[in-house]
Amino acid sequence: MKILVIAAHPDDEVLGMGGTIKKYSKKGAKITLCVISEGVTAQYLDKKMIEVRKDSCRKSSKILGIDKIIFFDFPDMKLDTISQLEINQKLEKVILKINPDIVFTPEPDQNNDHRIVFESTLIATRPKNNKIKNILTYEIPSFSTTHFNPTMYENIENEFEIKIKAFKCYKTEIERFPHPRSIKSVENLAEHRGIKSGLSKAEAFRIIRKTNLI
Repeated sequence: MKILVIAAHPDDEVLGMGGTIKKYSKKGAKITLCVISEGVTAQYLDKKMIEVRKDSCRKSSKILGIDKIIFFDFPDMKLDTISQLEINQKLEKVILKINPDIVFTPEPDQNNDHRIVFESTLIATRPKNNKIKNILTYEIPSFSTTHFNPTMYENIENEFEIKIKAFKCYKTEIERFPHPRSIKSVENLAEHRGIKSGLSKAEAFRIIRKTNLI
């Protein structure tokens, strides 16, 4: 099985679905992570932080079992200044090369980058020259999160500690509770999604496309 995880910023992938990524990797899936923006320049003046964030992403991905990372390096929080056609075409090339079975992309919320990446994913994954069976959005905990209506839950009880270990690789991004990107808040969300689905800890997803094979 081939899986493509698309992230607007480095760390979206571990916060949104780190446990699920680890679960798939343990089952032998080949996982590619495509990071659309550098996730730095809207927060830091020092551009050296771009490489710091990339290094954090590489370390986190190794823990989660991600096989390959593709960085687009578009400017952080400025995807609306980039031609959406350019983003679409770059994503399409990645999809044609990888030929994934499953694609995960950010749930569109009040964060402009998340919304644009979601929209580009829908265009790039149109059912033409690909074999994509399932497309799902994942939940990214942040202050910009709006009402999220999940349609699928993944049990991550056995993978949660690994998710936290991977998130800790992003040292510059960990905040103090009650910030949504604090360790405690990440655990609270996993427990909340678990309660909603009758599990101890879970990650939530929204199904965009699902093809049942006979």
